[in-house]
Amino acid sequence: MKVNLIGLKVVQFKDDNGREVNGTNLYCTFADENVTGLRAEKFFVKSEVALPKELKQNDVLDIQFNMKGKVEAISKAN
Repeated sequence: MKVNLIGLKVVQFKDDNGREVNGTNLYCTFADENVTGLRAEKFFVKSEVALPKELKQNDVLDIQFNMKGKVEAISKAN
């Protein structure tokens, strides 16, 4: 899925069971046939998933998801 990065936030917190959660929220826009204009969405990326170097606003990214809809890979799109 190709998206336009509009922001990111590093997050670190404890879940309801007291487990440490580390990762990055990516705020993105992308085309959606059911939306006039662009759709905006937040994607949580676990710290185990490698982010491309030097991410910046307006980068075009290719996000890949696993069968459960979780982000499993991200790369800068060409």
